[in-house]
Amino acid sequence: MLAGDDPRVVAFTEAIQTGDLERLEVLLDRHPELAVERFGDARMSQTSLHVATDWPGHWPRVAETIRRLVRAGADVHARFDGPHHETPLHWAASSDDVAAFLRARGASSAADPGPG
Repeated sequence: MLAGDDPRVVAFTEAIQTGDLERLEVLLDRHPELAVERFGDARMSQTSLHVATDWPGHWPRVAETIRRLVRAGADVHARFDGPHHETPLHWAASSDDVAAFLRARGASSAADPGPG
């Protein structure tokens, strides 16, 4: 797991949240682990797809960002680790284009969000 305040994670999160696809690609080229690692601390952690779907419909170019993250190996089934255990699809439920993309990659809308 990478610390949430790790400079790579901060830059990667900013690229996701601003829709900066060029910066996202540079970071993935230099640090391919960012697509698959968890970010956070001992209390809570999430994946790059959780970051992208955290505010569904509000991040610029989010559907293309998610396509690139999945192409780089991001796990559509990864669960948030903390007070709940939701998948990116749970977080994306209010954004039709993102949810459709995740379902097309095999994410299940029937996945149990877990305890909490």
